[in-house]
Amino acid sequence: MRALTMFCCLVVAGLAQVPDREPRATEWGYHPADGAVVSTNPPSLCWVHEPGADSYEVQWARSADFVEPITVSGIPWSVYTHHEVFEPGRYWWRYRIRRSDGTISPWSRARSFVVPPEAVPFPQPTIEQLRHRIPRDHPRLFVTAAQLPRLRAWANQGGKEAFQKILREAERLLNSEPTPEPTVRASASDPATRQYWWSNRVQTLRALQEAEILAFAWLMTGDPRYGQAARRFTLRLAAWDPDGPTSFQINCEAAKPMLHRLARAYDWAWDVFTEEERAQIRAALLRRALDAWASGEVRYGVGHLNEPFNSHGNRTWHKLAENAIATFGETPESEQFLRYALAKFFAAYPVWSDEDGGWHEGLAYLASYMSKATWWLDVARVALDIDGFKKPFFSRIGDYPLYSAPPGSPDMGFGDLAHGQPSASWSFLYYYARQVQNPYWVWWLEAWKIPEETGEPVLDFLRSALPRVQPRAPAELPASKVFWGTGVAILNTNLLDGRRNVQVRFKSSPMGTWSHGLDPQNSFTLNAYGERLLVNCVYRDLYGSPFHRGWVWSTRAHNAVLVNGQGQKPRARDARGRIVHASLQDGFDYVAGDATEAYEGRLKRALRHVLFVKPDVVVLVDEVEASEPSTFQWMLHGMRRFQLDGARLRLSMEAERASLLVDYISPVDLSLKQWTGYDPEPDYAYLQAVNSRPIPPQWHVEASSQRALRQLCTLTVIRVSERLRADLARPTVQWKEDGFDLEVASPGGRVVFLHFRPASGEALVVVRKAEKEWRVSGS
Repeated sequence: MRALTMFCCLVVAGLAQVPDREPRATEWGYHPADGAVVSTNPPSLCWVHEPGADSYEVQWARSADFVEPITVSGIPWSVYTHHEVFEPGRYWWRYRIRRSDGTISPWSRARSFVVPPEAVPFPQPTIEQLRHRIPRDHPRLFVTAAQLPRLRAWANQGGKEAFQKILREAERLLNSEPTPEPTVRASASDPATRQYWWSNRVQTLRALQEAEILAFAWLMTGDPRYGQAARRFTLRLAAWDPDGPTSFQINCEAAKPMLHRLARAYDWAWDVFTEEERAQIRAALLRRALDAWASGEVRYGVGHLNEPFNSHGNRTWHKLAENAIATFGETPESEQFLRYALAKFFAAYPVWSDEDGGWHEGLAYLASYMSKATWWLDVARVALDIDGFKKPFFSRIGDYPLYSAPPGSPDMGFGDLAHGQPSASWSFLYYYARQVQNPYWVWWLEAWKIPEETGEPVLDFLRSALPRVQPRAPAELPASKVFWGTGVAILNTNLLDGRRNVQVRFKSSPMGTWSHGLDPQNSFTLNAYGERLLVNCVYRDLYGSPFHRGWVWSTRAHNAVLVNGQGQKPRARDARGRIVHASLQDGFDYVAGDATEAYEGRLKRALRHVLFVKPDVVVLVDEVEASEPSTFQWMLHGMRRFQLDGARLRLSMEAERASLLVDYISPVDLSLKQWTGYDPEPDYAYLQAVNSRPIPPQWHVEASSQRALRQLCTLTVIRVSERLRADLARPTVQWKEDGFDLEVASPGGRVVFLHFRPASGEALVVVRKAEKEWRVSGS
């Protein structure tokens, strides 16, 4: 019996390590997708990690039978990017698992990809190549010794103003004591101390920036006053307790700056330290690196590469890389950290973007993460000779804010904390605009009156040497755009002025609702003439709080559809949608999304069609089909109270500069109800304790079907105007067996005729307005 039990255990263990396991929703999965045409050469090959794997082998060939293959062994992670480009053409690839006991699994199934001639050459350097590229001396981060003469000349020429700011701050610091170490071991999860959690990070950043400024001032001038001050400030930081208030386990937001910014001071002030002091600083840097390495954000490299969607982990890897480059050749562990960072950058970064420039987590988090990514892009270029802008996303990063928040827009759209307007934190976009010479992004920044200074004096000086770009208004660009990879459509009437724009944002994303991209599938927002009319809820007291988890993550809090009062699976990567059709024309936009998968089997069909007859008529067509007879609810939300007319199934709202009129049209009776407030309520006491702005109230309207049906098609007709047009007649509809015909009087005085046939193979939509006609062919 014992022998049989051991045999069964071995069989189970072996089965668990057979290739081609179906990836979990949290895993990166298989890339490139079978048959994909890749955009970079060579493509990164990615597969699913098995816990019992000691290493992997990967193999590729020009034929499906793997004649004359190339094989690479000893790969520690479940990703691999080759160090040489491929010849254009079709390739097949496969992998297998080498276990710790020396046994090897069978090969996985073969998957193919195509390298087109236009694919961007982007090979990953080997560790041997890096040993030759990384300077043996210091500095290495952002600048090398060979570049110092040019930088010193620039400090007396075009960069003089920026450099003088550094020197003024350095002079001030000469007569100051270093900012002390925080004293309260504060955690965001501890109600007793969490009011100190973020302020500890701010205090830590201030202390580190002081050391950086002094170290860089010494590097550039050789003034011994700056050198000795840099030495004193840096050694004080190296003595901070890694198990104290800046511990990675207690407060990762305070720990991450210690991980990489201490490395900058060490690198720039290298010559002022004794060897004993360097060893002391390296020991502090290594401890910080090991804490990050073992954390849930990195999980020894292999964990994060297999499950790369941890939001904080997507900041930690490049901070670990800065640490590793500064100590490369001096701390043995640095080589492993750098191997991991390169594997991450080439194969699985950025994970929340698409090649169109979209960002799943929304504009607030695009700014937060991509401002920090600039550090890596500079460090990789200077120390490793890697041009990160060969990744398509980085050359299109400014398109998403350009379309989602035209200057004067009242908010930024989807994602956590996107309820405000772009602020000075967007200054980082000047860096990207100059790197790729994009005049539209500079225009957008200047139109928003965003300053060029980032609050980082050293980086502002270094980047002042980048070639400037003359701004140009995007007058010739189309007003609307679909970001297919992230499943977001931005439909505008005026890209130049948000105060003259009517904008519909629509989401149906294959990336689900995970991380900070919380808005449910087939949800939308509506802005007009600088006013937020139909809004999402992207406020937050504290991440994961009862309010955040119970209300903000719920479908009910957004302009979306419920079934039997239930929404989609919250905050989940497998709560997916997809944009299935889009047609952007002059004067008319159409987009359709499929959110069926997000409803966890409660719906067999969840299609929302958005028809925008510009500038003032938006028609939503919802086709829903349930697994069993169900009621359906359509949610709308605003920043003001709606006026409800239940008998006519009509609601209206009037803001200072814009108003809307909404008519529901359904073959079954609907009921309307309105309320305000949140359930659960935000933690107002915490917001007050951290001096955060209070969360304003929202009003919520639910339109609910009065009897249970398996399927239903319902129209929501929205008319937008600067002044409320409550006198407009209710739209008329003729239901057909295969669709409907709709007639709508627009606020602008024109009548819109809409012929909708979702089952038709010839034309899905025909829209007429005065002498104009638009057609959308079936997909």
